[in-house]
Amino acid sequence: MNRNIFLTSESLTTERLSWLVELLKFYSTRLYPESFHHHPRTPTPLFTFFLLGDACYSFIDRRHLQFWEILFRLPCFQCIFEPKDLHMRRISIEPFRVRYPDQIIPFDPGKGMIGRSIWDCLLDLKSTPTRPSSIGFLHMHSPYMYHSDSGVVDLFRTAVRRGISPEFYGYLDGVHTMHRDQKPLHHENIGESLLDVYSSAVKNGLSPMYLLCPESAGSRGYSTYTGENGKVVSASLIPHARIRSLDQIVSRFTRCHPILTHTAFSMGVVTHRKTPWIGPPPQERKPSLVILATHSPYGTEFTKGAITFAVACAHQEIPTRVVFIEEGVYALTGQDSPAGMLPGCDLQSIIETTSRMDNLEYFAYTPSSQERGIAGNALMKGVCPIHPNKLGQVILLPPPGVDVDQQRVLAF
Repeated sequence: MNRNIFLTSESLTTERLSWLVELLKFYSTRLYPESFHHHPRTPTPLFTFFLLGDACYSFIDRRHLQFWEILFRLPCFQCIFEPKDLHMRRISIEPFRVRYPDQIIPFDPGKGMIGRSIWDCLLDLKSTPTRPSSIGFLHMHSPYMYHSDSGVVDLFRTAVRRGISPEFYGYLDGVHTMHRDQKPLHHENIGESLLDVYSSAVKNGLSPMYLLCPESAGSRGYSTYTGENGKVVSASLIPHARIRSLDQIVSRFTRCHPILTHTAFSMGVVTHRKTPWIGPPPQERKPSLVILATHSPYGTEFTKGAITFAVACAHQEIPTRVVFIEEGVYALTGQDSPAGMLPGCDLQSIIETTSRMDNLEYFAYTPSSQERGIAGNALMKGVCPIHPNKLGQVILLPPPGVDVDQQRVLAF
């Protein structure tokens, strides 16, 4: 059974845990109400949380205990941890392990599991009758200042060992990961490690792919030039890294292989077809996409990057929805157009213009606005306010009338 996963290596805030709880309640009570029966007739796919990095701190934060107590009472919920992340942060989860031994799992390979990693568990859960030929990671953070880079390398190493091609998509600050001549003093050299992964993949007959967004790369000083024999090369990137159009990167999202980022969901869609499906086979259906815009609009590049990426996906006929949530709701406040703003920087104007596109919808999570005591721009008709139940539908189900077997959810 293709189970549902939530992966994060970022800190879990009280607000994020609150809507995650609402999401899992919707999953258990609306999609799989029989999961509460002692002997359900319909098996319920587990919803597995993979908590890495700073997300582990949530288990020793007293403000978060009420949310974990609710989650562990749901029969379809379980957590998997990376022990080295717990040990590095001196975190003990024993109180939870004693109370919920079947639902909280610090990954610890025992006898017969030597060489397996937490990423094997993740790939096992995402296995289908036909093994995925590749796995992608949309990388948006700078290396070294953000510990998840080593997790990406470990994921790719595991994928290569299992005969799965690694695909790296550098976006926003993620392009820095491919900078050549990295010389960290107290950290694994990410550039060299990714080169080793690429070489190992090629030796195993796989097709690795390292792609960088040209706008992100150009604004950060990465450029290409035409070398001998007309070959396009870059003096500032590690070998095999290629600056390609955003459309080429997004074209990988039309395929059905797993794609993750620093905070992401990957889910199989519940289908109840009463008649045989006569459309394209599963491997040719473009998975639907939900983008969670969680950052403030002008203090970082994430909100603009989320909208740009969503528009590129919609252009390639990927059913795409953007949810402004947490700090992302600030992008919708105020009514007066700012004077002197550079073209392309007024996000409200961009949202209004693109909201009329096919394959693209915008939503605003009402509890995030209410918690901040702010009101959205009433003139923005293309953004639909949603409450927790509707958020559950958006994240867990594809758009109405769209027949797909999987949906990706990526947090920006």
